[in-house]
Amino acid sequence: MKENKTIHVISTVTLVTLFAKLLGIVRESLQARTFGTQIAADLYTTANNNTIYLFTTAAYALCIAAVPILTPRLRRDRKAGYAAANNLITVSVLLSAIVAAVWTGATFLPSLAGSLWEGGVEESLQLAGYMRVMILTLPVIVLTYLLVALFQSLEHFVLQGSMSIPYNLALIAFLAVFAGGLGVGGYVAAVALAWLLQFAMTVPYSLREGYRYRPVLDLKADYVKTFLKTALVTVLTTSIFLFCYLQDSSMTAQLTGSPASAFYYADKLFTPLTTTLIYSISTVLFPKFSQEYTSGGGAAYRKYIWGVLRSTLLPILPISAVLAAFGTPIVRVLFEGGSFDASSTAATGSIFTIYALSMAGFCVLDLLSKAYYTMERTLVPLLVNAGILACNWGLNRLLGPRWGGAGLAGATAASITLGALVMAVLFLWKTGGIPLLPLCKSLLAALASGGALWLATGMVLSGSEGKLMLVVKCVGLGAAAAVVYALLLLLLRQEDFAALLERWRKPKKNGRTG
Repeated sequence: MKENKTIHVISTVTLVTLFAKLLGIVRESLQARTFGTQIAADLYTTANNNTIYLFTTAAYALCIAAVPILTPRLRRDRKAGYAAANNLITVSVLLSAIVAAVWTGATFLPSLAGSLWEGGVEESLQLAGYMRVMILTLPVIVLTYLLVALFQSLEHFVLQGSMSIPYNLALIAFLAVFAGGLGVGGYVAAVALAWLLQFAMTVPYSLREGYRYRPVLDLKADYVKTFLKTALVTVLTTSIFLFCYLQDSSMTAQLTGSPASAFYYADKLFTPLTTTLIYSISTVLFPKFSQEYTSGGGAAYRKYIWGVLRSTLLPILPISAVLAAFGTPIVRVLFEGGSFDASSTAATGSIFTIYALSMAGFCVLDLLSKAYYTMERTLVPLLVNAGILACNWGLNRLLGPRWGGAGLAGATAASITLGALVMAVLFLWKTGGIPLLPLCKSLLAALASGGALWLATGMVLSGSEGKLMLVVKCVGLGAAAAVVYALLLLLLRQEDFAALLERWRKPKKNGRTG
């Protein structure tokens, strides 16, 4: 029953998060149609990458670092837990305000914009102006994510997935009505102001739980040092794809034929699709990791994490194959139109297709990093992810000049996959009784069904279809691939799939019995 309840919670969080992410894709689609992949879009992309994108990454790391601190305190004493939350919020917001002030001052230095943009003086000044507006969001973003950590510790798991819904709706409305007249500059201001809507989503939870923020500043509290240390490490380990993407988009400026905005749109499509299921699972299970580690410890805990990982990869592997097979058609349906022409679709689609192949590696890195945090061990995730960045940097310089944007994306996919394998080996080293065969069966079924889908796509899709017919064909082919994958799992007697079917049958049997 407890296992079924967990599956139900994960399903609910996944659906809410998926809806929010789909709205985000609609927003990016409208943005692509409005601004395309021209210089104005590249200026926005560069400003966003070096402000809000980094801010949300750091704030999410603060959220992850706060959950293990707040969860046990809230369970023991709600008042003490709220006091710790107030202290962490005060410390984090003050630090973010200082960083924002310094960052704003740095934008007035010509060297900063010049290091980020290889263009004329006027364009560099425009970039600096965009960044100053976006920098103002940092304290709001930090405050919002610390509140998410508080309410996630109180088992309000839906908040993290739902808080971007009003944000995306507001920006969709802006793009549909005002973007033509106000341009990229107006959109930059709208993006910054829309973050207040994400913060507003935490207010109902504060009222429901009777939480009121009261400023507390106690730097000597025993948990503050742990919080800051974990957050610093987590910034790297939870955002490895972001840093690889930033390396890719930075180097593409040195290549011809690969606009930075193509990487931007590929990332904005890949990241939400990838994180919807992965983060939904880890959001619900992360507070439970500590319980399993405390009760089981050692080998039992590692086997539990391995079971979670195998079950998560069961759907992730075929999803990765489908996204890779339909990379360019997906980009065409969602983005092509207006200023986003066929060449933009080709550039973005090739990058997205290759990024999709790193989905399983991304999943492994996320879950195993959080498993290490539960054990209060951050060195292994830190070293592995640092190795991924170094590997990606080297492969970028090897593959980028040869194959352009596709080579850069391939470097990221290879680096992340290799890093995931290394972390899995280190985590499971000397742990006996680890069943590898179920994962091998899932991988074999995914490769077979994905390969068949790739061949069928080449035969069925002519490239001249209208968007509606393209969607119909892709949905049909994707459904057929899913059926093939499920049948292969049954033929191979994949243990995790059989257990999932058994859990699904039991409630039905109980319902007929009752």
